[in-house]
Amino acid sequence: MNAPHTPRANRRLLLALRRLSIEVFVGFIGVYAAFALAAYKDRRDLTDRRHQLKRALIAEITPLLENDERNLTNGGYKHIAVTVDSAIKAGKKVIPPPLTEPVGLNMDLWEAAKQSGGLTVMDVPTFVKVSQFYNNWSTQMVYYSQLRDVSINIILPNADRGPSAFYDARTGALRRDVSFIYFPNLLSLDRLANEGVKLGKDVIAQLAKDTI
Repeated sequence: MNAPHTPRANRRLLLALRRLSIEVFVGFIGVYAAFALAAYKDRRDLTDRRHQLKRALIAEITPLLENDERNLTNGGYKHIAVTVDSAIKAGKKVIPPPLTEPVGLNMDLWEAAKQSGGLTVMDVPTFVKVSQFYNNWSTQMVYYSQLRDVSINIILPNADRGPSAFYDARTGALRRDVSFIYFPNLLSLDRLANEGVKLGKDVIAQLAKDTI
């Protein structure tokens, strides 16, 4: 039969339990602090990557926006289309002004970020707005490339032959291989450039928000 615990033995047992409880608590706090520190570092790294991406996107978008703004000066693409069309309707035979200037701008960062999954650090509303801007610019490049091809392959090679080289001898209308691309693309570019300016300004403001 076991002997009853003495008051001294009970105190020793109580102190041991208290010591064990403190050690367990301290150990738990240490593990929790380690997890909290790791989570904080992860959040900080995520925030740093998001700010770096947003700053880089602003740097890439700004010249694209400025290009749209330049192309809209003095009436923009629409002015070219209206001027040529009005002259033709007035019975004049004019050579459509060629558009041959290379754009010289790119969307490399945006494409690279999409391919690498880097855009996952961006919140959904910002991602949607930035996507709209780049989609607008991609569409502009399609229309402009078609216009540039017509300018380089048809307008410039025939310019030395004079205006008559661009008009149907029977109907007097502008050659279809020019008019089919020239007027619709100019008007589309004018509309897209106007949309691009608004989108670009909104996007830069969105990206700059809370960005260090």
